Amino acid sequence: MNKNFNSLFLAGLLFILPVCPPTIAHAQISETSDTNTSPKTLFKDELYFGLTKPGGEIVSESEWQEFVKEVITPRFREGLTVLDGSGQFLNSSGILIREKSKIVILIYENTPEKNRAITEIIETYKRTFQQESVLRTTSEVKISF
Repeated sequence: MNKNFNSLFLAGLLFILPVCPPTIAHAQISETSDTNTSPKTLFKDELYFGLTKPGGEIVSESEWQEFVKEVITPRFREGLTVLDGSGQFLNSSGILIREKSKIVILIYENTPEKNRAITEIIETYKRTFQQESVLRTTSEVKISF
């Protein structure tokens, strides 16, 4: 019986594993990398934008694309990445909120101008879509191309 269960379990994994992409990301390049440039230390911000407006209306894909085009891209013309997300948080009233989100990843040289640009992006989003907050995480990363 136990052998049959193990076989069934392993067969099930064969169907599940191919559709589950790996979620581990490495921010550093090993010293034995064959790239032509030395790693450079920059900063990486992840900005988490909730898509649910007060009253339950959702920020549409066209509204989001317009926001990226008009607000984020002019401040980070050198590049950015946008991911779709789904998360949850406790709002200021202590209510658990579940919502779809957009995650913007920015990699940049740490300057007062770039920090001001990120603050402007966050404040503009909060004001435009009546959001309580935008989560910002910042870390130092080594990059190379």
